[in-house]
Amino acid sequence: MQSENYTDQPGETIAPYLEADAGEERSGWRSHRVRLGILAGVIALAVAYMAYAAFPGNTLYFVTVSEFVDDTRLHDGQTLRVAGALSPDSFRREDGSAVSRFALGDKEPDVPGIAAGSPEMAASYVGVLPDLFFNPHSEIILEGSYDGQNEVFVTDNILVKCPSKYQSLQAENPDVVPGAAVPQGGY
Repeated sequence: MQSENYTDQPGETIAPYLEADAGEERSGWRSHRVRLGILAGVIALAVAYMAYAAFPGNTLYFVTVSEFVDDTRLHDGQTLRVAGALSPDSFRREDGSAVSRFALGDKEPDVPGIAAGSPEMAASYVGVLPDLFFNPHSEIILEGSYDGQNEVFVTDNILVKCPSKYQSLQAENPDVVPGAAVPQGGY
């Protein structure tokens, strides 16, 4: 039995329904494209914000100890980085304490220790020191601020740059045989 909606000519009454379905399909395709575009825009904004939020912490330039000592504008408590080398015999730590006190001076390239005639800057740090902190060839970068009242650079973070070239312990200490026990005083 045929329904009254159908006619003798096929497609005559069905055509409006097919056109309506095609229109809905096209608009659905466009809405998916719009949704995809919005999602891509949100992801791009999120990535851009994360990059922006991470970047300001890395824009702190470092100054040398001489530049820090000479420029009193840097003594206002702002956060900055100061680069130098550990001054010989300046490291102090009380037994059982995590507070370290030491001094930094300007580092000469490829020469252990501080440069001759370099000014020294007193610094303090609370925490565990990096492994290469006491290596005379390493460059130490302190991140923190200057406490003008106590005249000490209060360090929040310590970065130690590895020596620019390999320095053999055997070259520095020819009397030590490789593989032998290290003397009590260390190198």
